[in-house]
Amino acid sequence: MKTIKNISMQGLSLPFGTPKGPKSIFLAPREQVEVPDGWVCRVVENLVHRRMVKMTITENPPAPTPTPTPVKKVTKPARKINKSS
Repeated sequence: MKTIKNISMQGLSLPFGTPKGPKSIFLAPREQVEVPDGWVCRVVENLVHRRMVKMTITENPPAPTPTPTPVKKVTKPARKINKSS
């Protein structure tokens, strides 16, 4: 995922090329948005060089693995010995 943060004092319209077609996102001042890695935007690359936008690329977090539940050991109660006198 890419995190794009607008660090300028003006709103920016960012046109992304997505696999399903173009998509435009408006970023208000001091706002940030996360987009998939496959979305390409040359405007963002230009704004990064002009220091108006910061972009960080993060790895997708691995899917959480289910934690195994501990097996509880069931103990049988001790036998009572009946004394008959």
